[in-house]
Amino acid sequence: MSDLQKPDPKAVAKALEEQRAYEKERQTRFGKGAEKVTAPLGGLVSKLVPPELVRAGLEAADKLVGVTLPDGLIGHDLSDIAACEAAARRVQAWSAGTNAASGGLTGWFGAAGVAADIPATITLAARNVRATGAAYGFAEVSDEERAYRLLILEAATTSAGERRGETLKGLGDMAEWMNTPEGRIVLDKGGEWVSEKVVERIARQLGVNLGSRKAGQVVPIVGGAVAAVVNASFQTDVSRAARYAYRLRWLMARKLLPEPEENS
Repeated sequence: MSDLQKPDPKAVAKALEEQRAYEKERQTRFGKGAEKVTAPLGGLVSKLVPPELVRAGLEAADKLVGVTLPDGLIGHDLSDIAACEAAARRVQAWSAGTNAASGGLTGWFGAAGVAADIPATITLAARNVRATGAAYGFAEVSDEERAYRLLILEAATTSAGERRGETLKGLGDMAEWMNTPEGRIVLDKGGEWVSEKVVERIARQLGVNLGSRKAGQVVPIVGGAVAAVVNASFQTDVSRAARYAYRLRWLMARKLLPEPEENS
């Protein structure tokens, strides 16, 4: 089947429904609950996750992820949105399972384990996003794609109502820019999406979010069980944000998005 062939209307309708559902939802239940329960320790643990560490993890993942994507991910019909969704959910299962295992191991060592687990979690999150993009046919390597992946990580770690809406709008705006020649020219010249300020903001937010979630992991032995659940929950949030973002671009590229409602 050609990638230009008209997609199944029912599958497209389901994809649009998934988009609307994500826009109304928040983080996973554990993601929300962990922030409340671990708030007293969150500030302390977040110091173990400086922005420099986050940026280093993202840069390392971006260099390595192209040759370390899950086996069997590519090969489905990219014009079939249902097949793309199935591949993306396989990425989620792989990411959550892998990170749960690593968290369960490092969680036995308390704060030292947290410090060791953070880079691995960040690297896997970046691989998660990029593999999800490949599932929908977006496997290009470029500065704008890297910036888009950063915005996806920001969306995955934003839970506040108004702030989340702004984040999703920014994600949609960038997707629209990337879908037009004019937008790519602006991005190629170094637009606002790839500025150091944007990278620094997202790196800091990602560090604070992970620090808040992982605060319960500082207790040795018990932390192993906590870390496994926290890591799986975090990767699930990343996968959900990535599916939303790349599903948006898949629909946008085929001009299948409905006209925006007035005042929406």
